[in-house]
Amino acid sequence: MDELLGNFINDFAIYRVIQGIITIFTLVAVYLGVQIILMWRSLNNAETNPDKVISNRSSFIRSCVFIFIAGFFMLFHNFLESLGNNEPDFATYESFELIALLGLILFLNEWYKILKSLKKAAKSSN
Repeated sequence: MDELLGNFINDFAIYRVIQGIITIFTLVAVYLGVQIILMWRSLNNAETNPDKVISNRSSFIRSCVFIFIAGFFMLFHNFLESLGNNEPDFATYESFELIALLGLILFLNEWYKILKSLKKAAKSSN
């Protein structure tokens, strides 16, 4: 990366920027997780059919893809750490971790939208 950008930006600067983005994404993931928990608690279990939650095929496929992205890039991140002498720089590690966290956030967002639509449907039926 130093060859392309020269003295403007180095690997440590990229590493710090990626760390900042990871911190923001972690806070977003915690927020979405808390919102999902609160929304799940507010749904009436007697009225909510579990089949409705997973019945949307496109939403289920998107959720599976997001989990695959998160798992694959976290696995790739851990695999590269075990290479020893041939390991890449820290900015590369953090970029794989960033992509994995993005997959997790997209998955949580998908579930948030599903539960929000269920809550909206429950309110309109009452």
